[in-house]
Amino acid sequence: MTDKLIDTKSFCNSLYKELFGMKSKLEEFASTIEHTEGKTKEALQSYTHHLREMANFIEWKLEIFSKVCPVDWSKLDMDVESKVSVPPVETRKESEMPAGGYVGG
Repeated sequence: MTDKLIDTKSFCNSLYKELFGMKSKLEEFASTIEHTEGKTKEALQSYTHHLREMANFIEWKLEIFSKVCPVDWSKLDMDVESKVSVPPVETRKESEMPAGGYVGG
């Protein structure tokens, strides 16, 4: 058996795009069911939880891939926050710092 050389950047990029597409499709299916009416909705309603659960699992894996794969996915159209809501520690006054607590022992 011979080892195949693959382009890591290309592989990660393809994998991320595929998983992102799967997640989007699962969310679309769940949304379609939620907006359906009548007996069809009754028959399919129990699947929305499972579809959203799978989409959330894929989202979790995408977060992992975004940290370990050498690819810049910022160009993809994703709903990702670009700013943090907590100021850096050095810019906060002591009165704004969270109080220390019991850490066990």
